[in-house]
Amino acid sequence: MATIGDKYKNILTDKVYKVKNLKGIFVLLETEDGKTQVLTEQGNLNLFYEKVEEEDPPQDLPPSLMAHLQNHKNL
Repeated sequence: MATIGDKYKNILTDKVYKVKNLKGIFVLLETEDGKTQVLTEQGNLNLFYEKVEEEDPPQDLPPSLMAHLQNHKNL
């Protein structure tokens, strides 16, 4: 099940969308630049999209840089 903030890549166009809103069986997807939105059923996410997993930063970075990356990840 999708949650707000999840990222999905369309398998036909390779565009990456972020889940902006959920309402019942519908999900509103939006490109990161905000120029394109797609309204689709959540079931279509399994058919035409693949979930983009967030990459964790390497654990051998200096603590100050790790804190900086974590702060930006939560924006």
